[in-house]
Amino acid sequence: MQKFWQIAALCVTTALAHAQNPSPAAQWYRAGSVSLRLAEPARDFTAAWQFDRADNGDNRVIREERRGGVVIDGAVMTVCDDAALLIKGITPERLHEMRELDEPVLQLQLLLRLLARAAPEGPAALDAGKAFNLDDAKNAIRVGRGGEARRDFEAPWQARGHLKREANGDISFDIVFGYAGGADGKRSDMTLAGIWRQDSRTSSFEDATAIADWQVYRVHRVPTTVGGNVRIEAMVGVKPLRYATLGHLRRHIERDWSSNPNVKPILACKP
Repeated sequence: MQKFWQIAALCVTTALAHAQNPSPAAQWYRAGSVSLRLAEPARDFTAAWQFDRADNGDNRVIREERRGGVVIDGAVMTVCDDAALLIKGITPERLHEMRELDEPVLQLQLLLRLLARAAPEGPAALDAGKAFNLDDAKNAIRVGRGGEARRDFEAPWQARGHLKREANGDISFDIVFGYAGGADGKRSDMTLAGIWRQDSRTSSFEDATAIADWQVYRVHRVPTTVGGNVRIEAMVGVKPLRYATLGHLRRHIERDWSSNPNVKPILACKP
């Protein structure tokens, strides 16, 4: 499984994110932190998501959501090069635990696509504010996370909004996005607002961080063949595990998940 933050870039255009001389728009996909508030009335859905990427590559999504009368207030993390999936405050569907990443990641992809189209000159060139109005009558915006999840925002679609450089250097965004093929096949509209930040809000999630009330799932990387192409998919362990701290979990991962402290580590989780 690739880090969900990398997926947000890779699913936009791999060449853009990894070319030796990437275009300025690629910098939108290199955020350290994104706060995203989303509302989609046709699905009776509202959400406030906080995406944070630590300097060592660990990731966290804090989720506050309401769909109809159902409220979610929890968080999801991936640590140690995505060797483990951690879930708090959410009851995932058995054997579909990775779905707890799906919706926020897919919406993050949509947001970054729109930011890159709205300001292809990149975030560094935004010195004040910028209004934009985008549309495409033919080409859908398609986002996905491996072969496990996808969402299509069908054409014709339109996006209008405003970007602003805040006093602290962060960039605020306020976007109204409309697309075809929403709920019941009808046109749907959503609003996306929040803050894009170049730097991470945290250098690391410390070893001392308590996770006793988190469900921990071991993530297996499984090769699959689709259309003659081999790709790596993420599969989680059947049973959730429990660990006292992130350090406790990381030491187990380093020993190939062995609980025996005398087992020689086979890898090192980045500090």
